[in-house]
Amino acid sequence: AAAAACLEIMEATLRWSHLAPTAPDTLACYPFYDEDPFVLREAPDVYFAACEGAAGVASRLVRGPAGQTVRTVALPPFARTGRAALVDLGSLEVTELCFSAGL
Repeated sequence: AAAAACLEIMEATLRWSHLAPTAPDTLACYPFYDEDPFVLREAPDVYFAACEGAAGVASRLVRGPAGQTVRTVALPPFARTGRAALVDLGSLEVTELCFSAGL
């Protein structure tokens, strides 16, 4: 559920073309007066975000504001899960990697 919510939020920020729509009001950041550094001028090919409550890697293909394809990837905390993602930049396919010490 946490990963699905992260992916929904990521898709919304792509639609809005803004990575932190509530900053600096509810998100601590330096207030910029001349330009907003969180505005997306163009959609990325891959959009990663940390997702604290996720148990594993989750991803989804979405359409950017101008119809471009964007792969969104929600990542769980590596220190807790040992999970990471490998993205093929040609196909935008995601492979989940799981690291373990075997303990």
